Order: sequence, then C-alpha cells, then structure tokens
Amino acid sequence: MTDVVTVDEHGRYRLRLERHLDHARSEVWRALTCVRCPPRLAQVAPRADPPRLLEYRTADTAVRWEIADDGRAGSVLVFTQVCGSRQDGVDEMGWWLTALEVLGEWLDGDTHTDFPRRARCMIERCRCAFG
Repeated sequence: MTDVVTVDEHGRYRLRLERHLDHARSEVWRALTCVRCPPRLAQVAPRADPPRLLEYRTADTAVRWEIADDGRAGSVLVFTQVCGSRQDGVDEMGWWLTALEVLGEWLDGDTHTDFPRRARCMIERCRCAFG
C-alpha cells in the first residue's frame, strides 16, 4: 500500500493510492465498476478500457484507476486524482480512501459495508489531518 498526496505548481492536489490485491484484474474491474463516485462526478461519463483503465474528467478534476496484473494471480490497482481546489482534494481523499477499503472488502466477499458512514468518518479524519 502506497499513499501519496502532492501539490503541483498550480496549487492542485494530486492523490495517488496504490494497492496490491490478491484478485485477478478482471475481478478487480468488476468490483471497481460498482464503486460509488462523489456526487460531483456521478453524472460524468467515464472513459474506459476494460479491464485496465477507468477515468472520469471534469473541468478541474481527473480521477483514474489503472489495473495491472502483478505477474502472479493478483493485480496492482493505482488510483490517481487531481483536484482543482484544496478543499475538494481533502474531502475527496477521504471518499477515495474509503472506496478502496470497501473495494478490497467486496473482493474478499464482504458486501455488508456502511459506505456512507465510513466515508463521512474518513473525510473528517482527512480534514483534521490536512485542514
């Protein structure tokens, strides 16, 4: 697991999350297509290249999942997001951290998650950590 938050020269937040998953790329793709997007991205049509790439873009945000085989039976999921504002970046960081936790749980067969409550808690933790 690797999580990195950076700020580029234009003040945009870039979040990069990497996860090794003990599931084939096709399984990760199926679960990924069930992941909820934050409300401001929910109406955006994605660009997709199954089972390797899923991306959403707006005027100031880019969200991208890349899934690669790990050379064994699993895969590596790299999620990146670029946000135009600090507050969107901090709030959505909590959303995406929760989404990746839930994705892993779904893949392991646990479909009983309370995503909204967990996302609210994680967003609050990110706000406290990154102000």
